[in-house]
Amino acid sequence: MFSHPPIGPPDPSAAVAGAPALDDRWRAATAGWRPSSIRSAAPDRVWAWVRHAWEGLDGAGAGPEDDGAVGGRVRDLMTVAALFVLQERFLAVAAGEPAPAEGPDPRRDGAPLGDDEVLSVVRQTWEVDPAEEGTEGFAAELAGFLQDHLDELAEEVRERLVDRRGPTQVFAELWSLEHVDELEPADQDGEPPFPLSTDDIAWIVSGVPGPEKHTAWGWLTR
Repeated sequence: MFSHPPIGPPDPSAAVAGAPALDDRWRAATAGWRPSSIRSAAPDRVWAWVRHAWEGLDGAGAGPEDDGAVGGRVRDLMTVAALFVLQERFLAVAAGEPAPAEGPDPRRDGAPLGDDEVLSVVRQTWEVDPAEEGTEGFAAELAGFLQDHLDELAEEVRERLVDRRGPTQVFAELWSLEHVDELEPADQDGEPPFPLSTDDIAWIVSGVPGPEKHTAWGWLTR
């Protein structure tokens, strides 16, 4: 009846603007994430921030291949997942809610992370007995390790972003993810949302004070 197969929903990661030289690596690290994995009122803005932050980290300057045990695509994918964890926990703290106990799972939430790639991450810390692979309970053990690894990686990413860009800029970027009303109207449409303008950063940090900001600032800069 139909001459063409139905078209699936667009991949939200594919439309995020960034440095053209990093487009292929970005798509490889993010293709397949389910939109539902971004638990935010503004998922497009979260995607834009994750790309902006990913490009600003030292790891984004490495080549697509890696001579270590973990390939460059896996390293990029785990960094993206850690950035999702960071923004999710920041926004929870800013809203006066407990930080989520678990972050998005790079396998369950749809990113293309295969079993062999998971093992390459695991083997950075653990010595895995080949005889254990495929045994009952081994998949759950790997899932638990990935969450522990993302906890540590999210902390590392927070520290690196604050060191590289300064706490004021990082705080303003994260706060703006669910407080677009505090940005200049001209910055809300058209242009890529990040980096924020100097005026927007100043207004967010000092223009509208409140206990939520104080708590979130303390959490970010701890």
